Amino acid sequence: MGYARFLIGKTISYVLALFASVSLLYLGIYPSLQKVIESQADEAASEFQRNLVKGHSDLTLAQITAAVATYKANYLSAFGFNQPLPVKFSLQMLNLFEFHLGSSFFLEAPNGSKQVTELIAAYLPNTVILFTSGTILVVAVGTILGLLAARSAGGKFDRSIPVIAVIHSSLPVFWIGFVLIAYFAYTLNVLPSGGITSVPPPTGFLAQAGDFLAHLTLPLLSFFIVSVGGFAYVVRSLVVSTMGEDFVTTARARGMTERRLIFKHVLRTVSPSIATQTILAVAGSFGGAITLEVVFRWPGLGFLTFAAINQSDLPVIIGSTFILTIILFAGLWLGEVAYSFLDPRIQTGE
Repeated sequence: MGYARFLIGKTISYVLALFASVSLLYLGIYPSLQKVIESQADEAASEFQRNLVKGHSDLTLAQITAAVATYKANYLSAFGFNQPLPVKFSLQMLNLFEFHLGSSFFLEAPNGSKQVTELIAAYLPNTVILFTSGTILVVAVGTILGLLAARSAGGKFDRSIPVIAVIHSSLPVFWIGFVLIAYFAYTLNVLPSGGITSVPPPTGFLAQAGDFLAHLTLPLLSFFIVSVGGFAYVVRSLVVSTMGEDFVTTARARGMTERRLIFKHVLRTVSPSIATQTILAVAGSFGGAITLEVVFRWPGLGFLTFAAINQSDLPVIIGSTFILTIILFAGLWLGEVAYSFLDPRIQTGE
């Protein structure tokens, strides 16, 4: 019961926090959002008028004008126009949470659609592939490096981990990207400088998979370089602090080998924190998607947002910001769930 109460409490907290954050976003973009809705209403009314004229040639101009005016009024009414502010706020927030994000002004999805939801759905998977695979690589290598450093606490390798973490975390990802492009794409000419596929794309499944991996390598390597040092230092610190616990001293007194002690007991103890850090790293990495994706012309959500900013495409900017906010809070909530699942104290209601 204690575990279920914990999860329910955390879920309610994050839902309320998400609502508060989106409300602040709404207040910040309120004037722009009203202009976007009015513009969408004009576009929808124009489309309705074209379809009306095409399908009902017997209607008079006055009838068409009245029908279009009614259609536009109903469209705006669905977003709370000409209604009290609380009602307007509620309706527009409801439309936002139902992913009614409108149409793009200028940008189009690969299938030709200008719906913001379809645009984001087309670009988001590429961001997920890049940063999820990058985070998995960082976690795997960072955990190994952190454990090795903790095993030789105070040694040369252990002392080098904080230095590596500071250097790697201080390097701008765009600078790393330019260096990798200059060396691997233009000096050695072994990897593509950007994009997600060659032009023209290769034929055959294996050729296409190899081409995709070749385009993924440099942005993945850039993300790995700036992230792995910090994660290794976090793991090293967690393990070193746990190594001072009484159960570790007792296990050593019983003659347990250092390898078995670390991998069977210490790693299990710190696994909730590592799992939480992993999920937060995945969620947080989306915030840095713009810089990395623009440098490598990787067609993800960050690249889409950058294009929307350049063209002042407000519906896409608002929609991508809203989606990124949801991703961030979902990551925070999943971190809590993972921690509670792995921590036996929470499992037993303590």
